[in-house]
Amino acid sequence: MKNRKIMAMLTAVMITLLCVMSGCGKASSEVYDDEPAVYNVAIKEITKRGNVLLDTTFDDMKANDMEIGDLITVIINEASYDIPIGTSYTDVDSGDMICRFDLEDNKVTLAVNWGNFALEAGIGEMESIEADPGYQWNTVTEEVGFILKEKKGYLDEYNARNLERSNVREDYPDLTDEEYANFRAIDVTGIRKNILYRSSSPLDPSANRAEYAMKAMENAGIQSALNLHDSYEEMRSYDAYSDSYYANCTIFNPEMSYDYTSEEFSQKVKDCLLFIIDQEGPYLIHCKEGKDRTGILCAVIECFAGATAEEIKEDYMLTYEYFYGLKQGDTSYGIILKNFTKQLNQLLQTDDFETADLKQKATEYLLSIGISADQLDMLENKLKAQ
Repeated sequence: MKNRKIMAMLTAVMITLLCVMSGCGKASSEVYDDEPAVYNVAIKEITKRGNVLLDTTFDDMKANDMEIGDLITVIINEASYDIPIGTSYTDVDSGDMICRFDLEDNKVTLAVNWGNFALEAGIGEMESIEADPGYQWNTVTEEVGFILKEKKGYLDEYNARNLERSNVREDYPDLTDEEYANFRAIDVTGIRKNILYRSSSPLDPSANRAEYAMKAMENAGIQSALNLHDSYEEMRSYDAYSDSYYANCTIFNPEMSYDYTSEEFSQKVKDCLLFIIDQEGPYLIHCKEGKDRTGILCAVIECFAGATAEEIKEDYMLTYEYFYGLKQGDTSYGIILKNFTKQLNQLLQTDDFETADLKQKATEYLLSIGISADQLDMLENKLKAQ
């Protein structure tokens, strides 16, 4: 038995040696699987805003094992950028890069949400010309390379930013009409009850919530409203506007953007708060859904008023509970809350939203954007609990 084991071992060794000598032990393509495969793509066009349209489709990208929700490395000249694949610019935060799959046109674009990818990545410089379209890009590179970095590495984040909801009232039997319309009084420390409200649009019918929001604002006795979504002309164009309760309120239309880190956004925050100071409440703040722009502006006001971090987070996340049924512990709930506190940290320049003196930080921020100390005193008197 022992001799047979020895012979078997010797035979295995001889077979291995023969394989090496005959070439079957040479490195194959499978041996290099750890070496990432680079998918090179030509640049097709650069838009005026610096979005880079590529000479490929997401079908081609998929054939190279790169799909929505993946993290990829994009190689441009001597630099590389780790970015996610998504379908909308807002699948990433303001200032972040994205590889955008246009699902309608089967196009692939490299972009920066509220930014200029071509400039940031050093692809070229734009100059004005007399001929149409009035500009041209002087590029220093003709192609980019793609490497799959992490399969589904951004999928949870992508899903959290692309939640789907119903616009059918009957699909929300457990919600009141006000909750269905995302209408509520802001009830936090430092703001007296029934003075400041937030909501989805009482005018825009696209989400089937306008009539419920309009009724709710009438019941609340709203006197002044901040419409962050529509221009003055757009506001008046809605069928629901004419002869409505809304039309009899004092309305301000700052046309606020989603770029929370921009000087323009901060100027609009200033304009909104000066409007509150100058007008009588109760006040309503709304955009289209009452979720993003409304959520950030309300959070800034809540911070200034002296609300706790927990109160601010709970108020912000109520919208996601009403629209999408999210609960604490859900993956998307945690991601959305993380992104929200990240945005406020950036806006108020806090290191940790949970432990910062939010009232002090909000006061410093509002002073920095041009609201005077006397105006802040007037704002506090408008809002404070009695």
